[in-house]
Amino acid sequence: MAVVAMVNQKGGVGKSSTTMHLGGALARRGLRVLVVDNDAQASLTKGLLGDDQARAIDPSTTVYALYAGVPTPGDLLVRPTGFDGLALLAGSPASISFNVPDPHLLDPRDQAVLRDALRPIAEGFDLTLIDCCPNLQRATWSALLAADAALIPTMPELFGAQGLAEVRDWVALVEQTWGRPLPVAGVLVTMFNGRRAMHRTFVELLAGGCPELLSSTVPESSDFPEAIAAGRPIHYHKARGAAAKAMDAVADEVLARLSALGLIPTATDDDPQDLGDGKEAA
Repeated sequence: MAVVAMVNQKGGVGKSSTTMHLGGALARRGLRVLVVDNDAQASLTKGLLGDDQARAIDPSTTVYALYAGVPTPGDLLVRPTGFDGLALLAGSPASISFNVPDPHLLDPRDQAVLRDALRPIAEGFDLTLIDCCPNLQRATWSALLAADAALIPTMPELFGAQGLAEVRDWVALVEQTWGRPLPVAGVLVTMFNGRRAMHRTFVELLAGGCPELLSSTVPESSDFPEAIAAGRPIHYHKARGAAAKAMDAVADEVLARLSALGLIPTATDDDPQDLGDGKEAA
């Protein structure tokens, strides 16, 4: 079991999209994957279930219940997505009231409430990905405390990378205040266009001072928003397309990093089944 927090203080860098598509890529390998929508915007939930269904969910069956201490059975919290191996712990706008600043100053019991409620649920899965808010308030802090490692998506532009230093500061604060290291499993460049000199230069500069930088990137591709509009992870939209292949490379590298950290037994590269729906590229 490994729990990974998807974090960046900057919004719009692809945290929710990456969580959805990476979760699908990992599940396609036969892994049991739980994606947790820890953002009151509930974008991940809307992407997997659709806007109307997401808005109709009772908050007591979402991540809100974990923060509020609502005694909800696990089988009501964890819902199927319709994609084999991929389950969802939905988000809710109701959880916004818990997302307060300076959470490391809260009572330790309040800081650890997500960790204590989520870890028993995560034990039923091989990997859990927590999609976090675009800020470093209580929701993200709680996810860092619940996680075994952090993964930092960033755009190949200055604004997209501005949150990296702050995330590193908070990762260090986890060790300082809770006495355990929280490794960064990777910094993942998203929305990358290799034809843009600025994007290439950004990656080269980032590589010079960022040992956690993943060599694989998430490309700038219309396939990703199209897949989200269809309510499908990329492999269930265009399984043989370039975007899906790029996400496979990301999944391989993330598994290798988690294996190197000792968080999963081995980073295997099983031959995933073809889950295409007739819309893939030839």
